[in-house]
Amino acid sequence: MLAAIEETIDSSDSVPVCLAWRENPYRLVSLWEIVKPFPAHLFLTEVRMLESTLGTSPYLDEVGYERKVKMQTLFTDAVADCAKFGLVASRVSAEKLLALVSQKHCPSKRLRELVQEYQERLIDEMSAPRFFSLTDEEATYYMNSTQGWKDVIERFPAAITDIEEMNKCFALSRYAAAVFHSVQAIECGLLEFGKFINVNDPKSGWTAVTGKLTILITKTKYTDLEPLYQEHFAFLEQMHGVVAALNSAWRNKISHAQGRLALMTSEFSPEVAEEIIIVSRSFMRRLATELPS
Repeated sequence: MLAAIEETIDSSDSVPVCLAWRENPYRLVSLWEIVKPFPAHLFLTEVRMLESTLGTSPYLDEVGYERKVKMQTLFTDAVADCAKFGLVASRVSAEKLLALVSQKHCPSKRLRELVQEYQERLIDEMSAPRFFSLTDEEATYYMNSTQGWKDVIERFPAAITDIEEMNKCFALSRYAAAVFHSVQAIECGLLEFGKFINVNDPKSGWTAVTGKLTILITKTKYTDLEPLYQEHFAFLEQMHGVVAALNSAWRNKISHAQGRLALMTSEFSPEVAEEIIIVSRSFMRRLATELPS
């Protein structure tokens, strides 16, 4: 997720690194520092099982062996879940329960007391955090953040972090951040594309690549092209069309100055952001599958 972006000083400025905000407050913050998925069904299932535990007959002094074995699994999972979601007090109660049912003697009365204690602590601690839901479509973007990008990731593995962050940001309605990460992902492909079309600019990037591509497709006769480019002319021509679509989607929103892609605005509607993501994927997929090695 895009926390903040420093002003780009020059093209040698390094690519932002995802760090905790305290370490790097003006750059990127990983989504995992901000968003922690919460599987509510785990705790609903746990509460239901706790109710059955409370159903242990009060007339029995000891809990039976088979029931203890089942509860060991339940409370082991409870300890792990509480630790994962930072429910400190509930975790202490769950650990007490696990210790009790792991003993040779497990008094029914003590078990019921600890179960009630655990339930109360769980309710109290669960009332503090705030949980936000996603639609089915948003959840797909978030949970399957590399869906449709397999070929791209295999060819350009360096792009995987930006691809994942792009889709997660889009799912969370952080549209400027999603576009920023799509821009970063495309840079990975552009560098390889620049090598193929023999870009000599020391600042190889969007400006240099698109400039050379335009020369090859629109300003050079086919018969004057090198044999390698004649062989792959259809590919180059199609890539030129995708570049035009990207330019249209990005007009007045992204700068190509000094060979780098940089956001000029933070105002992106969901429709525009989605269009940029789709066109970016088309561009990268074509590069991944058809760019000669």
